[in-house]
Amino acid sequence: MASRTARPSLHALTLRLGAMLLLGALSLGAVGCSHSAAGGVRVVASFYPLAWAAERVGGSRVSVEDLTPPGVDAHDTSLSARQRADLETADLVLVLGDFGFQPEVERAASDASGVVVEVARGLALTPSGEANLEFDPHVWLDPVLMEGIVREVAGGLVRADPAGRSGYRRREAATLRDLTALDGAYRTGLAACRFRTLVTTHEAFGYLAARYGLTQLGIEGLTPESEPAAARIQAAVDAIRSGAAAPAVFFESTAEGRRVGESVAADIGVPALPLGTLESVPTSGDYLSVMRANLSSLQEGLQCPS
Repeated sequence: MASRTARPSLHALTLRLGAMLLLGALSLGAVGCSHSAAGGVRVVASFYPLAWAAERVGGSRVSVEDLTPPGVDAHDTSLSARQRADLETADLVLVLGDFGFQPEVERAASDASGVVVEVARGLALTPSGEANLEFDPHVWLDPVLMEGIVREVAGGLVRADPAGRSGYRRREAATLRDLTALDGAYRTGLAACRFRTLVTTHEAFGYLAARYGLTQLGIEGLTPESEPAAARIQAAVDAIRSGAAAPAVFFESTAEGRRVGESVAADIGVPALPLGTLESVPTSGDYLSVMRANLSSLQEGLQCPS
């Protein structure tokens, strides 16, 4: 005779229903849990300098995702489906602005559900003169303008996570002190250089040059091209040979930047020196150490007294 499944008693059914309701309530509670219980304030940064600022100011309270992969020019950042979803659901989204620097990221930021901060919005930006790019974006290479970015990042973190305000403000102040010291090192180190004009492969150092009384002559424009224009190369060569520019070519520390910089420098017979643009995470060190290395390269190429 086949066995029959026992029918649960009314008491057992009541207990089972109660357990299901309790689990449901716990699940709903988990959805609305605090940032700390969920693993930190989720920050999505469009490229490295903003990620660095968020990590410095946020400390252990935040988790930061940098949308620009190592070795990729930030101008060319594109988003995977996962990155787009992360951006849309993050607590805080950090972008430089909405002026064509990272078009795909800028468009996606309009769909974000969290706090969105355009960190360069309050800065004095230089018009670019290039198609599809309203302003020169390279503000992070000027330590003073980077201070403004850090303040915007800190304000965004406070808005996204008011409970962490005191820690954010404390770490913001420490980061600003580091940037003030960096600015002081640049002012002292570049004050008495023999040359005041530098030839660069990527025209990324306009803000830095203006800050410290230098003039930049770029082989490529604000958005690096696959092959620089012959006229730009000739202008750079003429400036170096005539003594109007320092006898060096400063190259963006990427494979393409090195290729162009070393080629032009070899043709003229001058050294090629690296300058990190920090558009993606550096292979070693961080924002501050790369900026200090840039200062050393500038002092060497511009022939500044030590």
